[in-house]
Amino acid sequence: MVTGKSRFVVSADWVAKQLGAPEFKIIDASWYLPAQNRNGAVEYAAGHIPGAVYFDQDVIADTSTGLPHSLPSPDFFAEAMGKFGIRETDTIVVYDGIGMFSAPRVWWMLRTMGAERVYVLDGGFDGWKAEGRPVETDLPEPAPVKFTPHFRKERVTTLAEMTAIVESGSRQIADARPAGRFTGADAEPRAGMRSGHMPGARNLPAVTLSENGRFKDLAALRKLVEDAGIDLDKPVVTSCGSGVTASVIALALESLGHTDYTLYDGSWSEWGGLAETPVVTGEADPVAQGEHGPVKAHVTILEMTAPPKASLPMPVNIQTALMRVTDIPLPFYRFLYMQVGMRYHWVERLRLSDKQLKAELDDPRTSITVLYINGAPAGYFELLQHDADLVELLYFGLFDHAIGMGVGKWFLLQALYAAWALDPKKVKVSTNTLDHPRALQLYQRFGFAPVQTYEALLDPLSEAELLAIARRDTRR
Repeated sequence: MVTGKSRFVVSADWVAKQLGAPEFKIIDASWYLPAQNRNGAVEYAAGHIPGAVYFDQDVIADTSTGLPHSLPSPDFFAEAMGKFGIRETDTIVVYDGIGMFSAPRVWWMLRTMGAERVYVLDGGFDGWKAEGRPVETDLPEPAPVKFTPHFRKERVTTLAEMTAIVESGSRQIADARPAGRFTGADAEPRAGMRSGHMPGARNLPAVTLSENGRFKDLAALRKLVEDAGIDLDKPVVTSCGSGVTASVIALALESLGHTDYTLYDGSWSEWGGLAETPVVTGEADPVAQGEHGPVKAHVTILEMTAPPKASLPMPVNIQTALMRVTDIPLPFYRFLYMQVGMRYHWVERLRLSDKQLKAELDDPRTSITVLYINGAPAGYFELLQHDADLVELLYFGLFDHAIGMGVGKWFLLQALYAAWALDPKKVKVSTNTLDHPRALQLYQRFGFAPVQTYEALLDPLSEAELLAIARRDTRR
């Protein structure tokens, strides 16, 4: 299966082509633990990517907290960026020495302060040098500019909020520290701190999310997150030793399309240094098993009565193709349906017999369009023209490997263009609480309005049914 990389991670080749462009900025965010025996500032002075400025995470920080490199105020951060010659509207690439260690922290800070076009260099500066790319020692002297912050407070968790999360279980806790520190088997590197983890936390070591300084592909990231017991359909708070590698998990979550996360800025430096905060040791609690039986869902039917006014550019750095399928083979249709819908409990079409499903798909009012990314199927949408006045968007979605590549909104817009090309008076869609958590919001953003709601019970497929479907389609 073609997997694909995070849309927030860029290659050295791409960066090399952008060097010197007026609105392209690059930041060296190298920072190291004492045990790594490296100094980011010293290494920057000895050589850096041409034009890079050095972001000292212990200086561009709130030093009044008594904690290492706390998030500074928006005004302080904006002043520092302005001195670097960086605007919030610039295209910004952040790198560190070893790759995917401290750079994601500054990526997260910039995005939390309102910058949008922020990326992390795959392979870090070590990879850049190993490939023989240009290095300079001259210190840049950028002309000051104005960085206008748009602080996203909801992305930062305070101690009081973290305490409430631990008590209530309202968010999943993803701890990026190594397993030994999480379980309490290894001592903390900072003196005076207890070992262990917050009650209910899951361990997702940041070092597992990359290899040789390069971020793993989306499929591998998703497996690591899920294997850690983290549900991507539920909110998450990330934590680590001091807020740096928690940002690596944040980068993984956003790469996978999960934006309902926040970062506990004080992290273990704060939590483990207090006497009154609860700490447990040992492995994380077992993942709770869900109940078996019908699943309750709240269904919302939405309609739009005019074509969308939005316009979105074609996704960059990937090759996309949309192809309408005629006379679609049943196994291929079931493949599309399951790849998109299994995680959302789509079952209706899978329970149809071959004859019933073929009748549905052969209906001249039905049209199916498949999205291909880099040559491989990556999603599909299905339209049903009920009559001259009404077209329904029956099914729409992306495969796992395409989530987080930045194509979702563009793909939905293409589906709506196709629906309105049939010249109806309105377009209809339905979604429910088992679908992607932001599906309802996304539909409304593109012009749909709710017209009806109701409760429904969905009966998940049994293992026996799934096995029967697999056997039936592989016999063809």
